[in-house]
Amino acid sequence: MKFLTRLAAGDIALWCAFWLIGMPFVLLWDLSGGCTVVGCGIAEPLMGAFLLVLFAFSSVAIPFVSVAIWRSASRYPRASWRQRLIVFAAKLFAAISGTLAAVGLAVLLYMVFIFAYAAFDRA
Repeated sequence: MKFLTRLAAGDIALWCAFWLIGMPFVLLWDLSGGCTVVGCGIAEPLMGAFLLVLFAFSSVAIPFVSVAIWRSASRYPRASWRQRLIVFAAKLFAAISGTLAAVGLAVLLYMVFIFAYAAFDRA
């Protein structure tokens, strides 16, 4: 729990927040979403459910991690132009991935609502 509070506050090093936490979540989001869209493993219901749960989990986690990356980048030193470029790239990555994950979660929740509405519609 202490690690999560340090991560949320931006006290984790930028390279750690970006490469060790952010990139694996984004890769999970990309792979699970891509497999769901393309249809790999959807013939088996258990695999399809696993992919959707993995997509939902990563869609919830990525905005949190994006805020952590943003805060870590804000604490990163900016003495040279390379360091300013690293900060800009990390913040751009955080903004784009967080927004896309939030949109993906909204689409997933909309799909759940539509399927639940169709399942319980008696009229």
